[in-house]
Amino acid sequence: MPSDSRSALCPVNLLFVGEAWKGSSARSMREALESLEAAEVSEVDPGHYFPSYCSVVMRGANRLLRPLQCKEFEQRIAHLVRTVSPDVFLAYKGWGISAHLVRQMKARGVLTVNVFPDYSPHVYGRVLRGAIGEYDLVVSAKPFHPGGWRHVYGYQNSCVFVPHGYDPAVHYWPTAPSGQVLDVVLAAAWRPEYHKLMLEFAEMRDTSWQVGLAGSGWSARRGEFPPEWSLADAPTGRNYGTFLRSGRIAIAPVQREVVVNGKRQPGDEDSTRTYELAAAQCFFLHRRTDYVQTVFDERAEVPLWDDAKELAALVRHYLPRDRQRRMMAGAAHARAVPEYSIPNRAAQVMVHIRAQLAARHFHPLSP
Repeated sequence: MPSDSRSALCPVNLLFVGEAWKGSSARSMREALESLEAAEVSEVDPGHYFPSYCSVVMRGANRLLRPLQCKEFEQRIAHLVRTVSPDVFLAYKGWGISAHLVRQMKARGVLTVNVFPDYSPHVYGRVLRGAIGEYDLVVSAKPFHPGGWRHVYGYQNSCVFVPHGYDPAVHYWPTAPSGQVLDVVLAAAWRPEYHKLMLEFAEMRDTSWQVGLAGSGWSARRGEFPPEWSLADAPTGRNYGTFLRSGRIAIAPVQREVVVNGKRQPGDEDSTRTYELAAAQCFFLHRRTDYVQTVFDERAEVPLWDDAKELAALVRHYLPRDRQRRMMAGAAHARAVPEYSIPNRAAQVMVHIRAQLAARHFHPLSP
């Protein structure tokens, strides 16, 4: 949308709830919404109410305190709804927000929106599962959610699709990487599926390959991987991109199918790293999905794989081809920047929000 037409729109007063640590998708979305002349944003950071701890003792104490933390968190939101009088309440994922609170805000005439970034709203606890069906609008980052919102997940409210994206302030690099010290890198939180993938990859690798894994959970399983591999905790902020750019080839896995309460549901088709790797000018190999084939060109930009055997074969093929890797990474970068940026995604979110406001004959500046 041109800047002149955007500035002609009346500002929408948003109350935003989402994590505020640098590099989080919630913070990136909030900052992108703030940059739009069409949005005025107030915020609540759940991190102030739900602290995370490493020690077993503190985690146990945290669980005991959780009901009080949830109560204080919701009281803060309710207070801001009364004092700020937002046009729109926007929760990024919405963990800790009850269906009762969402209904209260709707009763006050506030448009309630959930930007949901994950593969299923059924796997993050009873409270979120119940609340997400109460929002006026769910903006999902998953392409399969709108089509299955009713028959797969059982919700009756509106669901639209706006893809993940990269944060220009965190993930964008204007130059190609140099001085790469690792052959293959993976930055992702440990999951059983990723663990199995990398064990199978280890069996098929060339022993000369220098491999680095980064993310929560990998270091605790150090003994199960080749001793020459480097395992580290999750890098955040710009360090995330620095780590990924240290590898000649990056791996982008996704969990394609999940089982929830004994029933199979779709998993990820893409993830934030699908766009972050391209913005950082990394050459990467992505798990093949129907959707990602519409995002990048498999032959000219981002090669795709189905299993560890095909992944290892692609690494073996591309590792000695420095020039081809650089050209493909540049092509993926050119496609992603700026089209796949979070500011562009935020503008799409605002289009859906304004459509909802218009549908209820609501004007932000009406008396």
